[in-house]
Amino acid sequence: MALIYNVGWGGVADIRVFDAGSQGLADLLVWRCSDQGLARGNDGAWCFVDSSGLATTRVWFVDTRGSADLVICYVSSQGLCGWRRSHPLAGRL
Repeated sequence: MALIYNVGWGGVADIRVFDAGSQGLADLLVWRCSDQGLARGNDGAWCFVDSSGLATTRVWFVDTRGSADLVICYVSSQGLCGWRRSHPLAGRL
């Protein structure tokens, strides 16, 4: 399940994320969903929550790819989301 909370400071984040804006550069293709049930069991379906306590992962969006733990690209449908390659964070979001 990927219940994501966007933190304002890197010191409290679980992972640092860079939005590449290009599917070819991404480790993970992310589909934003509004229903927590749709995010269950799929690292690529991100449901943003309003509380850190509800989140499975706290992310901090960074400005450079080199400082990121995970490179993502947003996609428009659930069928497109998911891992593009093997990654140490697979199954842990």
